[in-house]
Amino acid sequence: MRQPNLTAQGRLESSLIGGFILTVAYLFVPAPADATMTRHDRGTETAVPASHLLTPQAEGDRSDDPRLTHEILNTGLLNYRFHKAQEAAEQEDYDQAALILRLLAEQRHPDAQFLLGLAYGSGLGVILDRQQALRWYQRAAEQGHIDAQYNMGVAYATGRGVAVNATKAAGWYRRAALQGSTEAQFNLGLLYANGIGVPKNMLQAGHWWYEAALLGDAASQYALGLMFVRGDGVPQDIDKGVHWWYLAASQGFELAQNALHRLGIIVVPQ
Repeated sequence: MRQPNLTAQGRLESSLIGGFILTVAYLFVPAPADATMTRHDRGTETAVPASHLLTPQAEGDRSDDPRLTHEILNTGLLNYRFHKAQEAAEQEDYDQAALILRLLAEQRHPDAQFLLGLAYGSGLGVILDRQQALRWYQRAAEQGHIDAQYNMGVAYATGRGVAVNATKAAGWYRRAALQGSTEAQFNLGLLYANGIGVPKNMLQAGHWWYEAALLGDAASQYALGLMFVRGDGVPQDIDKGVHWWYLAASQGFELAQNALHRLGIIVVPQ
């Protein structure tokens, strides 16, 4: 497990889902006793470009609008401060980074709110506090922050800072999945495959795994392949199953490699 950090390349602490839900029996074909499924966390953080935040919505020229000038200045200052927080974290000055992030988070900066949640969730620069982590994740998630939405799903799935609630976990996973989070798509598929927090529905499971598989998610490629091999919710099609397993195995996904090995197919990861 990687140590969470506050840099622009900060990883999602919520990849801990790998130890909670990825061992669901559905996903396993007979394999060696030590075979496990792992996920690779892919969360990255970047400041929202000021040009994106300041796109005028009203008709007409607003160049002489004093409110727009204030908006530009304020947004530039927020992004400058966010950059300083990133610099402090990269220098391992987590106390300073957390201080700046809190100031920004209170001003509704979603990236800062998310990273402050990571800080509380890992105890970097602040006292470890799962409930505070959840508070800041939720604030960012409500503004549409995809990684915060995913972390909210993980929190409700694992009981990190909140009581376990599979229905709420599914709801947050769905919001992140609709924005293209492959981790959320995969986990939402697992919930549908096992009827956890949502009615069991293999078509829905396959839908979300397919969306993630198209984006290159190896775990989803493996799960989708298993659906076709078993004919679970779809017409059985060994060729399609092998196709998806091959794609997963090419990324070094061990379960797919083992499944193909039993079929006499050896795949060298690219």
